[in-house]
Amino acid sequence: MHRTQIYLQDDLHEQLKRRARSVGVSISELIRRTLEKGIEKDPVADARAYFERLQPLESFAGIDSQTYVKDLRSRSRILRESAE
Repeated sequence: MHRTQIYLQDDLHEQLKRRARSVGVSISELIRRTLEKGIEKDPVADARAYFERLQPLESFAGIDSQTYVKDLRSRSRILRESAE
């Protein structure tokens, strides 16, 4: 086990203290349990949810992303030099 120091806002520390007391464990144990639950989540599902929530920037709202990327690649000096 490793000892780690973290900084918490006062209100978060108070909430942790109350929750730990109500569950009957130390603040450290409560943090460990909470982190374990968070880490056990399916990372693929989390990533999928993250990307589903993304919205395009207003400046790209009317632009087809695949066409935009193809255009960038066609003008890339680096890609042209590597093909030579």
